[in-house]
Amino acid sequence: MDAPTSLSELARTEIEKLIDDGSLMPGDPVDEKALATRLSMSRTPVREAIQQLQAQGLIQIAPRQGIYVARMSIKSLLGMFELLAELEAICAKYAARRIKDPALVTLLNALQDCKEASERNDQEAYDRANKEFHTVIYEATNNRYLVEQVMLIRRRTQAYRRHAFLQRGRMAISVSDHERIANAICAGDSTAAAAEMLAHISVGGQAFSEFVSQVSDELLDPGG
Repeated sequence: MDAPTSLSELARTEIEKLIDDGSLMPGDPVDEKALATRLSMSRTPVREAIQQLQAQGLIQIAPRQGIYVARMSIKSLLGMFELLAELEAICAKYAARRIKDPALVTLLNALQDCKEASERNDQEAYDRANKEFHTVIYEATNNRYLVEQVMLIRRRTQAYRRHAFLQRGRMAISVSDHERIANAICAGDSTAAAAEMLAHISVGGQAFSEFVSQVSDELLDPGG
């Protein structure tokens, strides 16, 4: 991603980071004044950033109530995951066609990190390695517009995916998926890479029910 070029972009990036790392969770209030003080800027660029994030669906502005990180309904989550699966599959397809040797090494290193974290049953380490694995694939697409859309959906669903690997055996399944994806990308097989990634990300039926069971009710939109 390009570096922020304006105060409003800087403020938006900061809010996105707080959402990414879990400092701000769905339903949490967004304090415009505190953010302005933290970033040593006026409230105007912070307000502009909040409006931009509202347009993306990350922030909800409720008249006479306040500004909050948006919560999602189960239906919205399912729709997001369906779209994410398709976009990630496109990323894998392009990566198989365009990835270069240095990135292939990084991809395989990330895969090894995933394996080791899974063997230790270390969810935090697996989260980091999993993020690196997918990030290498995104960067290999050489398509910033595609990556922006994927990252937006991942950001909106981050809080809901936080405990995805708590389910017994889930990390081992994910590693196996990653191996097939990496093998297809290394072989330059774009069709197989897309198919394997689609299967890896797709959530439906019983799998989606099990996923939702891990999500705190406080994060879900009660009106959805």
